Amino acid sequence: MTTLEAKTKITGWGNSKGLRIPRKFLETLHISDNQEMQISVKNNSLVITPVTEEPNSIHELFAGWKDDGIRGNELDWGMAKGEELKW
Repeated sequence: MTTLEAKTKITGWGNSKGLRIPRKFLETLHISDNQEMQISVKNNSLVITPVTEEPNSIHELFAGWKDDGIRGNELDWGMAKGEELKW
C-alpha cells in the first residue's frame, strides 16, 4: 500500500469551513465528486470515510435497471454451485 502525504489548509466556505483534498488522494481511493462522506474524530484526528451503500435485497440491487428486451427466453446457468437462491 502506497502512503500519500500532502499539506492543505482549511478555508472559509460560506458559514462553514472547507478542506481541499488533492486529486491523487481521491483517485487512489476511487472517490467521485459529490460522494457522501462520513466524518468523525478518533484519537484526536479527523477521519473522513466514503459512505458506500450496499443493497439489502435483490429488489434494491436492481431498482434502477431497465429491461433491454433482448432476451427471448430464460437463460440456463447450470446447476447451483454455491449459495445461489433457489427460485
